[in-house]
Amino acid sequence: MMKAQIIAAAGLLFTLRAQAQATLASGTGFGTYYYDTNQVQACGTDFSAQNKGGVECSFSTLMSLDQIDSNYLVAMNHSQLVGDMASYCGKKVIVSVNGVPSSLPLFIGDGCQRCGTGSSSSDVWNVDGAPGLDFSYSVLSELSASACTDGHISISWEIVDETLFNFDTNAPGSASGPVGGSGSGSGSATTTPTVPTTLVTRAQTATGTSTVASDASTVGSATSSNPSAPCATGAWQCSGNALAQCLDGSWTSRYTCAADMTCQGGDFPYCAPSY
Repeated sequence: MMKAQIIAAAGLLFTLRAQAQATLASGTGFGTYYYDTNQVQACGTDFSAQNKGGVECSFSTLMSLDQIDSNYLVAMNHSQLVGDMASYCGKKVIVSVNGVPSSLPLFIGDGCQRCGTGSSSSDVWNVDGAPGLDFSYSVLSELSASACTDGHISISWEIVDETLFNFDTNAPGSASGPVGGSGSGSGSATTTPTVPTTLVTRAQTATGTSTVASDASTVGSATSSNPSAPCATGAWQCSGNALAQCLDGSWTSRYTCAADMTCQGGDFPYCAPSY
């Protein structure tokens, strides 16, 4: 019953706002957290490693969460994002809890594997797959007082056609950063970012994401099990012990797993311990 009420209220709000801003996508599900650039240690979690992780919307020039320096970055359904990155990256996200929309300047910047699976009609949390969005811990805490206790909350959301942050994905060749110098959150992004010496990859957990450090020494070197085969821009795969992404029609190694790690996950690769 509560789920139906939330959906109905969210639908009414979305309809009223549609006259001012075009809706790119909307949905209902769950919100979780996976990073925090302000509260590096919170709720018994150390986010320092995860904060070094590169975000998917930083397509050509890899930027980490630390470099973007904003807790307002949001991760959405990975498959939906990579299918049309130019449409979603940097766009404003209006999140509602119990039908009440938040005024936080949230924007899409990353992909979430968990967010693309599970039933959109279910109001029961499933760690293996539940549609929704992934936030910073600070944002989830502001949306709900139960963020630390439960690790997830019920939400509805709308992604609207308003750019709050410029990524190289939607503005090729231009500097990445907040639009007009505001709206991105707690800090300002580096306009000419460099690849961090240590990156992390992500494997979903009940409260958001666990992290595993990986070496970025091979970033930029082309790899593929079948170099002649075309690939879909934005797609990911394991290439030996590296995580490769399709850039301009060819596979490029973005992360190499540490010596005691192996690349796993198929189309959603991550580094995991070798047992």
